[in-house]
Amino acid sequence: MQSSGLSNLTIVIPTISRPQFVLRQFEYWRISDAQVVILDGARQPIEIPEHLKSTNIRYICTGTRFNERLATASDYVATDYCALLPDDEFYLFSGLHAAIKLLETDREPIGCVGRCLGFFVDQGRFLTRDMYREWKPFSDRATTQLARLHEDLPPHKSHKAQFAILRAGVWRSMFENSYRQYFSCGYTYERLLNLQRTILGRTEILDELLWMRSLENPPISNDSVPRVGGRDFVSWARNHEFAEEVDQYRAIALGLLTSGGVARPAALEYEERFFVGGVQRQATKELRNRRKLSTRVRNIALKYTPRALRTAAKKYAPNRALTFSGWQGFELDEMCASLKERGTQFDREDLEFVKGLSLKLAAAASRVSSSAI
Repeated sequence: MQSSGLSNLTIVIPTISRPQFVLRQFEYWRISDAQVVILDGARQPIEIPEHLKSTNIRYICTGTRFNERLATASDYVATDYCALLPDDEFYLFSGLHAAIKLLETDREPIGCVGRCLGFFVDQGRFLTRDMYREWKPFSDRATTQLARLHEDLPPHKSHKAQFAILRAGVWRSMFENSYRQYFSCGYTYERLLNLQRTILGRTEILDELLWMRSLENPPISNDSVPRVGGRDFVSWARNHEFAEEVDQYRAIALGLLTSGGVARPAALEYEERFFVGGVQRQATKELRNRRKLSTRVRNIALKYTPRALRTAAKKYAPNRALTFSGWQGFELDEMCASLKERGTQFDREDLEFVKGLSLKLAAAASRVSSSAI
């Protein structure tokens, strides 16, 4: 596990009201020399134990909204590279080294993403699942801005850029522009990020394990970053209550295109694909996922659960029932074998470190829960 040699990278971690995951980030990053900035939107700061404090980690309690924290996060970035990271997730050190090596070797890409594993702890077992294999790279033909836009916007789609390792100047522009205005839907910002990434340049996909996505928690949804209760992207976009916000959102997207050098006639066409096409594609995806989920949960439950539960399983089960069950999780040995078969590079020590921290936190949470009974 090579955790040093990352001093030219800043990791920005927004958080709110999840102190146990913040402390886990301290425990993870303190063995490295990466620069880490944790931006807390809570009103009261977390007390950081002395043994976890490290000179490379800054914890800043701002008490501000999610979008405000990320729009101003570049004030704390003084390195060549930067990346966003949720408070319960990890970037693997080996993957970060590979990403930075690519960006230092090839000056054309503005950033890169890597392979991803989802992870969670279920009944004392650290389980994983391979994720986002469907992500598409930009083709060799996407050598111009308009070609990239054509490949990225509906009905087409390329890989996401929200969790890419980016050159700091690019990261600064993307996050300042995408998060500067508050929207009543937490899923709007990442779409603007992807759009501006495509305007600014191409990102690459490394066949290196880089991102460990946590399936331990549902996405945070609160007044600062609403995601549920009619605040999903499709509902927000189609709700007349938010018509003014939607117009502002579309104006920002059009402004990113024109200020990025796209001629206005083409910019109008691409903005239409970005917003209208994006809403249509998301609505179709959600309908398809609901149908698949209901069928899959029902079939699994009917096969493996007692009679009393089989009746209940005939109804649609929530997504978390599938995500958090061992039915979709693989032990680390099995997952490592699968990664090798796919040709994906990884460092087993990195994975063992994440596993250890995850099991430790799950055990601590279980003890607290038991003592409260």
